[in-house]
Amino acid sequence: MKKTILAFSIAQIALTCGAAYAQQAPVQTPAAGDSGMEKIIVTATRRDTLVQDTPLAITAYTQDTLANNQVKDLATMTAMVPSLVVEPHSDSGGVHVYMRGVGSANHTELGDPAVAFYVDGVYVARPQGATALMYDLNHVEVARGPQGTLNGRNSTAGAVNLVSGAPSTAKVFGSASVTLGDYHHIQTQAMMNIPLSDDVALRIAAIKDQHDGYVNFLKGSNVPSGSQKYGAGDQQGARASLLWKFTPDLKATFIADYYSDTGAGNIYLAAEPKAGQDLRSALIDTPGTLDQSIITGKAKVEWRPLDGISTQYLGAWSRLKRTNASDADAGFYPGFKAENRTEWSQFDSVSNEIQVRSDSESPLQWVGGLFFFREKNKVRFDIDRSQISEEMLAQDIASGSVIFVQPTVGQYASAMSFIQGDRELHSKAVFAQASYDIDPLWKATAGARYTKDHKFDIGGQNWACPNWPDNAPRGATLTPSQIAQLVTPGVGTINTHNIGPGGVVNQQTCGNTYGDNTADLAYGQATWLGRVEYKPAKDILTFASVTTGFHSPAIGDGGATTKPEKLTSYEIGFKSDLFDRKLSLNLDAFWMKYKDKLESQVVNNTLQNFNAAGASVKGIEAEWSYRPGSADRFTGNATWLKARYDDFLSCDVDAARANGQSCGTTAPTVNVGGSTLKHAPTFATTLMYEHDFDTGKGRFTPRLSAHYETESFVGSGAFNNDVPGHPGVKQQQAYTTLDLSVRYEPRDKAYTAELFVNNATDKEVKYDAIEVCTQVGAPCQPKQQIWAAYYNNPRTFGARVSMKF
Repeated sequence: MKKTILAFSIAQIALTCGAAYAQQAPVQTPAAGDSGMEKIIVTATRRDTLVQDTPLAITAYTQDTLANNQVKDLATMTAMVPSLVVEPHSDSGGVHVYMRGVGSANHTELGDPAVAFYVDGVYVARPQGATALMYDLNHVEVARGPQGTLNGRNSTAGAVNLVSGAPSTAKVFGSASVTLGDYHHIQTQAMMNIPLSDDVALRIAAIKDQHDGYVNFLKGSNVPSGSQKYGAGDQQGARASLLWKFTPDLKATFIADYYSDTGAGNIYLAAEPKAGQDLRSALIDTPGTLDQSIITGKAKVEWRPLDGISTQYLGAWSRLKRTNASDADAGFYPGFKAENRTEWSQFDSVSNEIQVRSDSESPLQWVGGLFFFREKNKVRFDIDRSQISEEMLAQDIASGSVIFVQPTVGQYASAMSFIQGDRELHSKAVFAQASYDIDPLWKATAGARYTKDHKFDIGGQNWACPNWPDNAPRGATLTPSQIAQLVTPGVGTINTHNIGPGGVVNQQTCGNTYGDNTADLAYGQATWLGRVEYKPAKDILTFASVTTGFHSPAIGDGGATTKPEKLTSYEIGFKSDLFDRKLSLNLDAFWMKYKDKLESQVVNNTLQNFNAAGASVKGIEAEWSYRPGSADRFTGNATWLKARYDDFLSCDVDAARANGQSCGTTAPTVNVGGSTLKHAPTFATTLMYEHDFDTGKGRFTPRLSAHYETESFVGSGAFNNDVPGHPGVKQQQAYTTLDLSVRYEPRDKAYTAELFVNNATDKEVKYDAIEVCTQVGAPCQPKQQIWAAYYNNPRTFGARVSMKF
């Protein structure tokens, strides 16, 4: 409540003050011949460079552009960046980020993302950080391809950096906005910059975003009154930044950042919905709950000890805490309850980076540095499974009562608990990179980095209560060992093997001993870069590069470990401002070779990590922005991609189950070489058009944005072929989505009003597909398969009013 009041109060103050300053910010119409394109300075090379002068495949947008496209987080930005996909997840509060068909489906403390995520240059280790709201940013930059030299580990697919707005000692200024929409959507945000002296300035910003869920409760759902629907969001953030200029050569910025999400999380829906079925509905017996927060303190110190040399220190401490519960069966098996819970978790990280770089106009430009990172994680994650008899299920359905009840005598309940009390990572690295202007046309760059990591788990425990996976489908004859799972006669549900929220886990309550997760993994890895640039004209840049990167190996259940994933990328790029700077056209061709590619897949309710033999990713990306006159703007991107596994012997788990076989015994091992990687459509494009209509009193700007993709594979594992009896279940067919808006900016006023519709055609798009009948204890026949999927958001509409002063 306090945070909500804070956000609304700041918005109200800013809106009130904005009226007094409105005359200072009139609408500016670009002069004839002026392209009006944004000139964004990015930091991907550890230097301040314009996007068009940066020899990387990099996309950048200012806060205004993000707002005009209704972008509030990385997931809502995907269509604006070539080959970027953000896949939701339910029981972690995080997301899976993919670029160029490469990502990581390991959202737990056992693994790391494949796309590195940064806020103000500080690495965010957990995938939950990528859900943070984008507000009061200077810009966001997305670099594609390996960034192993300057960014280091876990940036094989790319890196995202959110750069927040910086305090200024020049004057008081601010902004505010309010957004209202369907699903009771309301968002308020505000920012104010306050100079405290000629050398000190404070900038504060806050945001609150909440909306109802998109997934309806089907009749028979067992949920308390007032429960949030799945898909509901309740996010808020606040940031305070203090700039202190100690001397002309020494300044520091201190940032305190807070983010929280208390929504309902996501849920799997039917991947093969029946005719007439409401896709966005589910039979729920565990309402979604999420309580996730991230607190971060950062310090950036910049010092010029000598002419021509500058230094920078980046330090940060962060704490992520999360509890949540989710309905893992999503109502696919009436009478069966599967509940996943994070009972408690805490992820603490400390990072320190020191950079020294040249700061002159010399032909030789260089940067070097040291990086230290430490992460300590602890988490308890529980899985409860319960099942009632067929007779009781039939009675419940006939009476129209709640479909799930607690198991009684003659039925079973079982559970798992993963308790990691001390899982740590200690990482350190040294890096250097230098560029030399051979002549006015040619430049050469070389760089290298060496990383030394130590991952370990002390005393981690896996509990299977009582003997996972010794459960029987409903209706099967129980074995003597399964009888041990029955509730005690005469005492009802008291002595089941469900753990329950906050339940004690020990040998007595579990009926079993734990498995040991203790592990110790140390490794070192060198990465490097070589690049040549050629600038034949002032507004044209070409470059060719060879870069390498690596993804950290994973520690799995039982102390199992993998090898690191390694990558070599060959790239040719072209950047240009043409036709008197009316057209910006960037092209990038790449060929990436992966070795020991890391994969993650849920098998029998446990996340298994393994190395594929390798993969090859080839592609061409294009980005353009064309302004033929002052009123029209055409922007967009397109990607052609061929992402395939190399030779890789494995077993198709899904096909094996469909054929009544089992991997490791009766199912064959096959070579999946040539199979397409997940989230790698052959072609994808986004086209956006805006036109300004000047009425004399103001300006109306309609906007149309369309995104098209060819068919893509969205299933887990390395097998993208059809599953027997379930054609197309692991594919997303070719589709088009459409976003529309109209913006009004009155002349000589400092506010903007906008109406918008996102996903205007209400297109349903699958992001992930999984066969949930493999869940141990689920009431499935040996060959039965039930497929579930995560989907995009439905059509939404709203209005936004914003103001700057």
